[in-house]
Amino acid sequence: DLSRFESHQVTLNIEIVQMNELLKSIVNRYQKYMDSEGFELNLTCDDVAVYSDSQRLSQVLYNFINNAIQYSGNSRQIEIRCQKINESVRVEIQDFGEGIPSDQIPYIWDRYYKIDRTHVRAQKGSGIGLNICKEILELHQSKYGVISKLNEGTTFWFELPCVTKQL
Repeated sequence: DLSRFESHQVTLNIEIVQMNELLKSIVNRYQKYMDSEGFELNLTCDDVAVYSDSQRLSQVLYNFINNAIQYSGNSRQIEIRCQKINESVRVEIQDFGEGIPSDQIPYIWDRYYKIDRTHVRAQKGSGIGLNICKEILELHQSKYGVISKLNEGTTFWFELPCVTKQL
């Protein structure tokens, strides 16, 4: 996937995506994990839609949620928010874990970059997940970013234009 993104061989299949439906579907797939591991995924979502490639957008959401679970520490609480702000839809995935040191935030989107730290769950992954998310979000011409405070947690976010109803 990453090689295809970098060589500009990926095209998006843009359609109207109902964010509430997409996010509910994704959160439901974590139900067994939530039950067996004691995680709480709290979803709040306005009734909004975006123009997006739903498969690629799902890839971003899964990566952000998996990272939140991975780095949530002992809190095991994840907040997933989707709200309309002016003419955009902002999606946020927040954990309440250890956070990311501010000097490392500029590098987290880089290919193979991994923060060297210890956390509760076994470390998995190749270090390309956030880089792929960056590529997908940039193809969507999305604003995106991360807000993090040590010992308070991390919020990954992105914004896409809202689908407006034609009268």
